[in-house]
Amino acid sequence: MAKNSAKTQTKQQHPAPNGRRAASTKSSPVPPARTAPAPAAPVLLAVKRDEAKGLIWSHVRGKWLVETPEETIRQTYLPILVNEYGFRLEQIAEEESVVGRGSAGARADFLIWRTIQDRADDKPAFIVIECKSDNVTIRQEDYAQGENYARREGAAFFVTHNSRETKYWRVRTDKRPGYLEEIENIPHADASDAEIEKLLNRLKTFKEDEFADLLHSCHNVIRNREHLDPAAAFDEIAKVLFMKVTIERRLRAGRVRSNLFTADSLDEDRRRFSNPVENLFEETKREYADDNIFDGDEKINLKFAPSARSSGSSSGTTSPTPART
Repeated sequence: MAKNSAKTQTKQQHPAPNGRRAASTKSSPVPPARTAPAPAAPVLLAVKRDEAKGLIWSHVRGKWLVETPEETIRQTYLPILVNEYGFRLEQIAEEESVVGRGSAGARADFLIWRTIQDRADDKPAFIVIECKSDNVTIRQEDYAQGENYARREGAAFFVTHNSRETKYWRVRTDKRPGYLEEIENIPHADASDAEIEKLLNRLKTFKEDEFADLLHSCHNVIRNREHLDPAAAFDEIAKVLFMKVTIERRLRAGRVRSNLFTADSLDEDRRRFSNPVENLFEETKREYADDNIFDGDEKINLKFAPSARSSGSSSGTTSPTPART
């Protein structure tokens, strides 16, 4: 009894805070919850110069080079290929000899392989890039040279670039050498086979006569179906062209991955917007706000008609679905 009384007195000398019963000393402490560290921001490739010596750093070759006008174009385009398109330095060769018949002395500014493994396996490059200095106007024969290099290498795409303009081309092996077909972009590094095929099929640049014929057809459709006079129909076509240019600029800058100016994309946007065409026009107006091309309250006077494959109803609409270009 005395021993039990002593134990009771000992416990009473150390009351738990707030009158709560003290936890047993045998229980294991609960470790504090761990917060997962935030993912590190990707390190962007940047142009590196030694201006005192007139040198520029080649990230691909890992050495300083004399900064000639053409070298400037080459080394300032490389960060775009890495930061915007997602290619890794291990996929890229610089000032690389082109393989193939009659290729002695032919050197491409950049060769890009589809994957690092493709390069290790000595497969043909995926993209050939030709850079020209700003004081040189890119001429038709320069395009032919890039196409020639790409054919020799077995590449699917080639690019001609200086800081004034960048043009993208596909290599048509079913056509004779010299046949040039311009497209609007090259694939990103992680593009799937389906995305590459879609790019080749949809992002074809119209030749002048093809574009004129399409423009005439669109004018007639808008005039007849929307019951507009010829001048008003032309105004609507102008709005559509500005919308198309806006998307093309985003594609070229790498700001979007896919062409949003298609019937499929507009069908998809219909889940979020009652009139996807009107929404795209509002984005276009914001893009050109500083140029004062459109009035703030200006609207596009075209109704949206979902494509036949869309699950939504198209009752009450009259305009044709945009062409899948």
